[in-house]
Amino acid sequence: MSTTVAQPTHTLPDSIGLDAFLERAADDPLPLADRYRLVAAARVLLEELYVHLPLKRAMHATDPVQRLRLLERRLRPLSEPQFHAELAGVFRELRDLHTGYQLPDPYRGHVATLGFLVERYVAPDGRPHHIVSKIDRSLAHAGFDVGAELETWNGVPIERTIERNAAAQAGSNPDARLARGLEALTLRSLRTGPPPDERWVLLTYRTRAGRRRETRLPWRVRAAEWRAGRAQDPVPTLATSLGIDAGNEATRQIKRALFAPPQARRPSPRAFRGVVAYRTLRLRGRSYGYLRIFSFNVSGARLFAEQLARMVARAPSEGLIVDIRGNPGGHVPAAESALQILSGHPVVPVSFSLPTTRSALALARSNPSFRVWTSSIRDAVETGEVHSQGFPLTDPEAVTAGLPRYTGPKILITDALSYSAADIFAAGFQDNDLGPVLGTAWRSGGGGANVWTHELLRVWLPELLGELPRGAGFRVALRRATRTRGNVDVPLEDLGVQADEVHELTERDVTGRNQDLLTAAAALLS
Repeated sequence: MSTTVAQPTHTLPDSIGLDAFLERAADDPLPLADRYRLVAAARVLLEELYVHLPLKRAMHATDPVQRLRLLERRLRPLSEPQFHAELAGVFRELRDLHTGYQLPDPYRGHVATLGFLVERYVAPDGRPHHIVSKIDRSLAHAGFDVGAELETWNGVPIERTIERNAAAQAGSNPDARLARGLEALTLRSLRTGPPPDERWVLLTYRTRAGRRRETRLPWRVRAAEWRAGRAQDPVPTLATSLGIDAGNEATRQIKRALFAPPQARRPSPRAFRGVVAYRTLRLRGRSYGYLRIFSFNVSGARLFAEQLARMVARAPSEGLIVDIRGNPGGHVPAAESALQILSGHPVVPVSFSLPTTRSALALARSNPSFRVWTSSIRDAVETGEVHSQGFPLTDPEAVTAGLPRYTGPKILITDALSYSAADIFAAGFQDNDLGPVLGTAWRSGGGGANVWTHELLRVWLPELLGELPRGAGFRVALRRATRTRGNVDVPLEDLGVQADEVHELTERDVTGRNQDLLTAAAALLS
């Protein structure tokens, strides 16, 4: 069959070409001395404050500290793009999206995008298909629109392209790497990883009418969020109770800007637009509430809990479907207070523990909120424990005092992009017996920690950590999360939360409004 070559007639709005962006970055290179400072800071964080270092060395057979030593010796001949790629690669091998190098300005706050999303579904015959699920309307052309099926990517079969992409991602488990490999086809946070190597992609696709065509689409760069006239990270740098994948929160903001219909945002107050939404569904002859939590990246737990309580108060008694797919995490107390709103009895939160290093002990002694961990870190000299005792970060019952609860039947929907505070929410949902977990993959993302930034740690450890150049940064998993009740002391990191049932997405799920997925959830509820 002959192939028709097509190109979009418009460019993605509010964006610049990747070439132009990189030329701007090359105008002011990072001095060699600043590169040495960044490598030295990375070593201190990983050796002294990274709570998962023993786990990662064992599970992924990696030695990041030795890699940093070698990078320091081989630094001088590297170009700036090579340096950023090497330093980011050290952290990527940890398979920990909490812990990473954050590139300096002008990468900060920017995301590279092709302007469309690709999703995967499995046909009844077992064959996977990869189709365009969302696209900015300026780029739709020649049948390249929602429902178009991708066949090759730069000449490589699409399935193999996704496998290669997955291997380059920092997902904690195979499900998470595959999901992130699929998303990274068209969305890359420039703050948390190097830009795409190619300036454009050549795609072979079939239209919904079955015609085979090719198109060439350029990478464009957009700001994830604007504040005071400049691009900013959408995740706060000085928050102490975060559990979030900062890179995926940036790409989530871009997806919302490009693809979320404005009418979907109106029911929520401004503070929670794009964070949470509610509607009532009619499925299998019954009415169910549908609560979609896109993120826990909110400023406070109480206001978030109040909003959820108002929403679920409208839910029918037949049941409530809670959907956290693609949720990158956020404020841990907000996630755990949401659990309490969904429970008729006090929920038991996850526990957090610190590494038993000298720097962790210094932090516990200097920060009053860490005092509870001090004695077990100090005693580790004799006990040999690599982690302190575990204690909760919050009291969900106290945060939600006086708020109504939803006590009807519930089901939780997860996927391999549900990460960090979303992992914590899913673990609490399962461990506190709130209902079954229905996954579109067997495991959630596998992020189990409270993450702190280098900037925040400097406040409490100024003698250990110096200032970083040009807005560069690091995030590090400081306190690890372990589960409760039937899974006491089981870590969330890498393992994630295993679904009770799995639903493989269908074509109707991807191109429609998740009809088959929601029907499957209703069947489990009833």
